[in-house]
Amino acid sequence: MIKEALEYIVNLSAPHLEFRNGSHYADRALHRIPNELTASPLAVHTLSAVRDYIESGADECAEDEDSIGRRFVIHVADYDRVYLYRELNSDKARECLLEAELSAPTFPFGRWLGVEEFIINMQTHFVPTEVRDTLVQLISTVTTENGVSLADDGMTQRVTARSGISLVKQVSVPNPVVLAPYRTFTEVEQPKSPFVFRIRQTGDEVQAALFAADADAWKREAIANIRDWFEQHIPQELREDVIILA
Repeated sequence: MIKEALEYIVNLSAPHLEFRNGSHYADRALHRIPNELTASPLAVHTLSAVRDYIESGADECAEDEDSIGRRFVIHVADYDRVYLYRELNSDKARECLLEAELSAPTFPFGRWLGVEEFIINMQTHFVPTEVRDTLVQLISTVTTENGVSLADDGMTQRVTARSGISLVKQVSVPNPVVLAPYRTFTEVEQPKSPFVFRIRQTGDEVQAALFAADADAWKREAIANIRDWFEQHIPQELREDVIILA
């Protein structure tokens, strides 16, 4: 307590500056006051909001001639983050105008899910495709009421679903399966990637899971798709004023 009080009293005095061996020194930390004021960025969740901001000329009434003359810089930082800047100002700083961050639930990859939970997640978190519908149909027909047997050689699984004593149906589960989950901004095409699909029986419950099998290569494709979206949707008359980095 006494130490903090003494430090506060010392900081009330003006800093002591010295010039030695061609360099300036101070006895405390000094913070530079910027020549230009910058605004706090707005938080948005779509790519369209970034485009609309550029097209509308928003906030230009509050900018001086120097700042208006600086081009926009769209930085695609990742598959789920895009930032809109102005070019460097006189302080060598970039003013961040918008922060677009994806806000959406994703499929729980790598987790074993019950049949009902797996079906719901498949239908809500994936782009509709024939492969997705086939997996949903398969898992919906596998129950443990009358018995299920699984054969797994590491590459494919064979599921035998019994109904009473009169019907035995065998279905091969191919691997990997190529699916397109909703993982990036909805304005762009969702990247497809391979997944390992597995089914197991735990007690009386059947469970299913999807495991990613592309070492996150889809992220690079998503970033490229975002860049392409901006190149296609920013009006041509504004393209010279916009730099896209991805």
